[in-house]
Amino acid sequence: MDNIKLKQSPKITEAAVTEEKNVRLCWTKVKGAEKYGVKRAVSAKEGFETLCWIKNCEFVDENVPENVSCFYKITAQKKLESKKTSSKTSGVRAVVVSDIPAPEGLEAEHEKGKICLSWKSVEGADGYIISKRNDFYSQMLPVAKTGECKFTDGKIVSGQPYYYCVQAYKKAEDSEKQGNYSKQVSSVSIDKGAVFEAKSFFGKRMHIRARLVAGADGYILQRKDKADGEYKEVMRTQSNTDISLTDSVPKSFRTYFYRIVAYKTVEDKLYTGEPTDEIQLKSK
Repeated sequence: MDNIKLKQSPKITEAAVTEEKNVRLCWTKVKGAEKYGVKRAVSAKEGFETLCWIKNCEFVDENVPENVSCFYKITAQKKLESKKTSSKTSGVRAVVVSDIPAPEGLEAEHEKGKICLSWKSVEGADGYIISKRNDFYSQMLPVAKTGECKFTDGKIVSGQPYYYCVQAYKKAEDSEKQGNYSKQVSSVSIDKGAVFEAKSFFGKRMHIRARLVAGADGYILQRKDKADGEYKEVMRTQSNTDISLTDSVPKSFRTYFYRIVAYKTVEDKLYTGEPTDEIQLKSK
């Protein structure tokens, strides 16, 4: 034993329903952890009970209530020489063991200031529950119910990745049967950028400065050589604060058209915001 506390939290990598209607959990190993506690509740916020303490990074829950959302979290633990305990807890993952199938075809489209979800209908469903989280370790929590196969989320922050899943539900006499969770999708909405400085210099150089866009990873400078042409990328910055973009054009005394697009990359997918208004610069 030593007095170095755990630095990482476990990350649940799988929370799936098996053919036997059990729940299989897998999570990442935490350096220094001596054991892991598996905790479950029927509420994402309270009532968690410890099912077991194990040394492995996987567990099968064979006693799962059906047709209700069960929430799981994993606690990594280590004893210190001072007899105190060092603990780190994962984010919460939800699972349902149900005969109501998961909605298929869930898609997320981002627009300025909102994210629009759509999915295929589930036969016999009375409605759908939309759940959301804003990063890997936050809780996937129900945020809305709808009778349609679409939902628009307007409660978002520019540049913040959001993750969604959907359940179908059926009304019972005094309760509600919840279906399995759909596959998770993610999306990001990025605010429209703006140009606050644009100059042309001798040597056919164009200098453009953009305003900061919250949450962006960087900016893409696009150019077209004539009014009815197509925009093409000419440079890309790699930092949110790198707002100065310079382009060298091929010809002098010619008008070029520019716009800037803020972007963010999440899980190797590129998300772009609405382009700035077009500006025109004449080379010298």
